[in-house]
Amino acid sequence: DVIGDAHKLSTFFNNNSFDIVYSSACFEHFAMPWVVAVEISKILKVGGIIFVETHFSFSSHERPWHFFQFSDMALKVLFSEALGFDCIEAGVSNPIVGRFSSLADTYLKNKPVPGLYCHCEYLGKKIRDVKNFDWDNIDLAKVVGESKYPTPKE
Repeated sequence: DVIGDAHKLSTFFNNNSFDIVYSSACFEHFAMPWVVAVEISKILKVGGIIFVETHFSFSSHERPWHFFQFSDMALKVLFSEALGFDCIEAGVSNPIVGRFSSLADTYLKNKPVPGLYCHCEYLGKKIRDVKNFDWDNIDLAKVVGESKYPTPKE
């Protein structure tokens, strides 16, 4: 067992050391999950598999170390082809029924909140090493791909 900061995985392990990286209910607690994604890419072998399960819609917990909620699209961006990954599958699970409380703004009071899911998952494969990866050098349009806002209805 190793106890250490996930933001610095490559200081504990050699590059290309692991065949599988599995993370469950951790990414929402990383202060800089984009840094952890790069660290995972360093220690995972080419051909290795990564599985990340984290929260999509969930109450704040383990404060002060609860920083983010993730969509499947967010995980696909973190573990994109630019970082050397191929997405096998990504999605959401465990539907939640939500409703705004009586304390919400008037226009929202007691209205349902559709599309809530507790968890979000990403399964991917590392297809290549990316040396000296830097988020500042990423073509955002390429990483985000076909994710677009819907055309407004007139």
